[in-house]
Amino acid sequence: MKKDFTFLFAVLFLNAAMGQTSKVPVPTVIGPVTEPGTIFSASTVELSSYGYLEEEFFLIGNARRFDFDANPGFAVPVDSLYPYKTRIIVRRPVASEKFNGTVVVEWLNVSNMLDLDPGWYQSSEHLMRSGYAWVGVSVQRDGIHNQTGLRNWNPERYGSLDVTVDSALLQDQIGFDIFSQAIMALKSAQKIRPLGTFKPEIIIAMGYSQSALWLTGYHNYIQSLTKIIDGFMIIGAGEKLKTDIHGKVFKINSETDLILLGQVDSRQPDNEKIVTWEFSGTSHADKRFLDFYSASLKRDFGNFSPINCDLPLCSVIPIYYGYAAALDHMNQWIREEIAPPPGIQMPVLQAVPEVIIGRDTLGNAFGGIRLPQFDVPTGMNSGINTGQNWFCQFYGTHKTFDQRTLKSLYATHQEYMQKFTESVQRNLKDGYILEADTIRMLNEARELSYLWE
Repeated sequence: MKKDFTFLFAVLFLNAAMGQTSKVPVPTVIGPVTEPGTIFSASTVELSSYGYLEEEFFLIGNARRFDFDANPGFAVPVDSLYPYKTRIIVRRPVASEKFNGTVVVEWLNVSNMLDLDPGWYQSSEHLMRSGYAWVGVSVQRDGIHNQTGLRNWNPERYGSLDVTVDSALLQDQIGFDIFSQAIMALKSAQKIRPLGTFKPEIIIAMGYSQSALWLTGYHNYIQSLTKIIDGFMIIGAGEKLKTDIHGKVFKINSETDLILLGQVDSRQPDNEKIVTWEFSGTSHADKRFLDFYSASLKRDFGNFSPINCDLPLCSVIPIYYGYAAALDHMNQWIREEIAPPPGIQMPVLQAVPEVIIGRDTLGNAFGGIRLPQFDVPTGMNSGINTGQNWFCQFYGTHKTFDQRTLKSLYATHQEYMQKFTESVQRNLKDGYILEADTIRMLNEARELSYLWE
């Protein structure tokens, strides 16, 4: 999931006054596209029960490369324009009165050589119960031109898509401008409007893993030109962020991201522009990710090969509860200038040659934001795993405590519930979870009574 982005973060140049906005072209929108076939990576969640719909649109335009070879600090668009055609997926409320005015635009992830929407995986339930619109943008070559990409998956539907200028540009050099133009397609009043009659008040860009790296680059070097994004949700990767850029930034990291993806080196203090949350016991790709991912592959490719790793697969700490809280804090931060709760770091005992996080005698990390399921544990959860499959390292692990250990912590399930309830209330007060999720959390904890039997 890590990729060499040296060419992105090289020395930059802006041949204009500092802070000047560069106008972003508006692409032509085609759609909604209904045939032939179906939408690739369509939602596996039943949208209609939430009052939502899903549509796909094609975007056609001419995108710019950026000059990354002169003086440090800025990017300048290259004059040449390169034709492209890509697609966006829109998931939004049907009724206008349900729309809360905020659109989350996700840079679709291609680490698995196909379009994935992990931000949607983790946030879909909260997005829909709260009235957000979500848009996924196919930006990169691997999601479109790869053997498992869109063009090969359904040549009749997607065969005309191209973000490489007929294989002339193979490093996603026009990706930044494609992403900008997709946002302009949402903002602009034109004949075909992907959001229907909805007018976006707030644009939050979201990137997960490799997409977070790209989004970091966009924030640091492109946002000062465009100023079209109000907030950035950067999840699980990314370099240090500039602090003088328009917009707010929320970084979210799991244990794995600190251990494996350079997020210890990328730490920076919270300030009026940037807040970072680190969730102890969590993994880069967790059980919820795996559940959504496997369901999508079974539907779109007819099969899913189980991943066999050295340790039991996936941390089961539900970081998605933290994502929901972070998203609402971001929305409020942009609208009302009310800053989110500060982050809490996990203690790092060693940074090189490998990152070692301080842990208790049961194997769970100290510090960090401690969701109730981790704060009042019934097992060991961490962001570490290994195996022959390269992706094992991203899934973390869990191990339920044996009954002797469990009863040494909580003599009865009732005692466990008391401590768990206190942690829920504490996390709610501190702002790391939402009240809407507390009942579900408590019900899930009640269902663990069998562990004491």
